[in-house]
Amino acid sequence: MKTFADFTRHAIASTVFLAIVIPAVAQKAPTPPSWALKAERTVNGPEADLLVRTGDINNLGFGWPDGFDPFSGKSTPGHGYPWDPRPGAPAGTDRILVGSVDTAKDANSHSHDGYTNYAISHRDSSMPVPITLDIGALPAKVNVVVLQMFLDDFQAPVWGSHFQITLNGTRIPSFEAAINSLQQTGPIGKLVTFKLLSEYWPLLRSGKVNVLIDDPTTHIPDGYAIDFVRLLVNPRPFKYAVSLTCSVVDAATHKPISGATVDAATATSTSDSTGKCTLKNLPAGLVTASAIAPGYDEQVIPVDIEAGASGHANFELKRHSEGVADIERSIGQSGSAAIYGVHFDTGSATLRPDSTAALENVLATINKRPDSHWIISGHTDNQGSADLNQKLSQARAASVIAWLVTHGVAANRLKPQGFGASHPVADNSTEAGRALNRRVEMQLVQ
Repeated sequence: MKTFADFTRHAIASTVFLAIVIPAVAQKAPTPPSWALKAERTVNGPEADLLVRTGDINNLGFGWPDGFDPFSGKSTPGHGYPWDPRPGAPAGTDRILVGSVDTAKDANSHSHDGYTNYAISHRDSSMPVPITLDIGALPAKVNVVVLQMFLDDFQAPVWGSHFQITLNGTRIPSFEAAINSLQQTGPIGKLVTFKLLSEYWPLLRSGKVNVLIDDPTTHIPDGYAIDFVRLLVNPRPFKYAVSLTCSVVDAATHKPISGATVDAATATSTSDSTGKCTLKNLPAGLVTASAIAPGYDEQVIPVDIEAGASGHANFELKRHSEGVADIERSIGQSGSAAIYGVHFDTGSATLRPDSTAALENVLATINKRPDSHWIISGHTDNQGSADLNQKLSQARAASVIAWLVTHGVAANRLKPQGFGASHPVADNSTEAGRALNRRVEMQLVQ
């Protein structure tokens, strides 16, 4: 007997197949001349103190329907497949891509989207490569940084893929949570805006940023495409501004959660005693809103909001669980797992007795892979000096490794690493965010 999920997947696959026979849009809307440029760098322009773009703004070469503005928040109509990379298109844009580890065997073993067959058979052009943004010098004062991408056909919740996003080789967890929430069946494209947390701004100082989107872990093919990428430093008010109202409750009890931090693009708010909050002046498009609270897993909800409309997101947060199965699931998806049950006193690297249960689960996970090697990393919030936090996080990672070694794990299989506050998963401006940033992570190396 077919389940509802079976019928849903069949419908999705049928929709993708039908998109093959939809012709390219006949009518093209008049567009600003700058959109035809392969790259743009504008200082003190109408949109931001600094705007840098790679990729022409042309809907993967299909053009825009008459009167269509890609910044208005509307999704593109279904279109054909961008089979071959267009001549002159910057690397990583205007072409079908699929995860770097995916093979023909993976495609035969898993259900997948319509882009995949072409991508697997054309690995010379479908391999994920960085999209380079030539940023140059930053403004003297940086207040806000956002990354905008016009993304096409990302469907991680449908197929079970899991994308990683790196800037100059550094993973950005908040970006990954957002992109792995997208369901762009069609294929259709949509503008998506991400706020870059301040701890990652040093990545921009080199004057060049390589943005890479890849699924290097799951072996589940999920083809995708990228029309353009823009970085805006100190953006002006958005031309198409929208608002989002949110409610945050406990998934099990449905009771309101007060003090939860809710983020979307450039706006941040905190839920009140009824679990509600509102975010204003967001850019139109696919708004990826996230909610976090101490003791709960983060939830990300994508909300389509077109210009002139408002959206709503109902968050149901689940209590965080760190059993062996939970850790295994996280490692299978992303190659790493955050552990919050390992506790230290403030300013100390000495393990507290209430860390034992979490440490035993970490040990059991490692023992299930006898020949594996791991990086154990420590992370802090941004309270205190950067130098002290880095040293403290390194010492805490070493304490975890010392415990594992005394319980039978060979020392040469474990490497400690301290990141201090430099790799946050949430905004440090709230207690909920700081609580999520204080963590130990285990990363599978091999």
